[in-house]
Amino acid sequence: MTERMSSHEALAYDQLVERYLDLESMEVTEVLLDLCGASIDARALPLLKQRVQKEEAQIPLLDARGYVRLREKSEQMVAALTPLITALEVEASDREGERR
Repeated sequence: MTERMSSHEALAYDQLVERYLDLESMEVTEVLLDLCGASIDARALPLLKQRVQKEEAQIPLLDARGYVRLREKSEQMVAALTPLITALEVEASDREGERR
């Protein structure tokens, strides 16, 4: 879909998709990923690391304000992303080693 769009249109489209997926349940997001054939690989590492840093920074702020559920959600995000990042780093390292 984004192949026929200008870079501005593609960015706007990506933002719409991102906004939607932020609100969507994981189950539906997984179905969409299966349908669309998306995959997460080492190219996603910078974004995933940024997300972890953002969530880690929010945890003490949310805790101080008494936002228990939001803090728990941030903790869950960190717990989910940390092993994913590790696995992707290992995969990227293995591929780099194969090239040598």
